[in-house]
Amino acid sequence: MKVCETPLVDLILEEHHFSFGSFYFFDDFIIAEINEGELFDWNKAAKVIEVGEKFYGANGNQINYISNRVHDYSIKPQDWLRYLNMRKIFKVFAVVAYRKTAIYNLVIERFFYKGEIFSFESLLEAV
Repeated sequence: MKVCETPLVDLILEEHHFSFGSFYFFDDFIIAEINEGELFDWNKAAKVIEVGEKFYGANGNQINYISNRVHDYSIKPQDWLRYLNMRKIFKVFAVVAYRKTAIYNLVIERFFYKGEIFSFESLLEAV
């Protein structure tokens, strides 16, 4: 379920739509929806980090990140590791997986990332 299909839409403080996906900023969390078929690499992640740092300022390390995987997409493994290991950026990292492919990707991501990745079956549950 996309953010725009939930009651959360009324709580969005800022939205950022890039060619590779949409990012919704709330008080203490970000919800990411990467587009179908994208290769989410470091250059794209850096754009999101930049707008996040501007929006949250000094409180950025208290933000929770929710990857709402409503589409299938790829992540460049080396870049993913770099992105996730910037632990100062996010307090909690969570994934909402709707399809088996997203669950398989999550299993692989857990091999690369030494921190905890929380997984959920619904967006509202993740929030």
